[in-house]
Amino acid sequence: MKYVIIGILLSFVAVLFSLAVWGMEKVVLITGGIGVLFLGLAALMSGALVSGDRMRANYTSESSGERNERTTVSTRLALISFPNLVVAVCFLYFM
Repeated sequence: MKYVIIGILLSFVAVLFSLAVWGMEKVVLITGGIGVLFLGLAALMSGALVSGDRMRANYTSESSGERNERTTVSTRLALISFPNLVVAVCFLYFM
């Protein structure tokens, strides 16, 4: 829940900054960019962007503690990205 709140605060600050500096046109770009950035980092940290051979090699060479830490970090990054993506979609369709 803490990481969703961080994502909400980040999107709120991004919306305020975007409205103050550029206006309504750039809100979708800024919040969507932040959401895509954190979602991309989550995909990188989870290991979803590697081939099957590399994924199998990583699975056998890492311990369960390292695997749990990697999935925890990727889940946290995804939770930060979702509020930003929701705000971007809402501004895109409703404004």
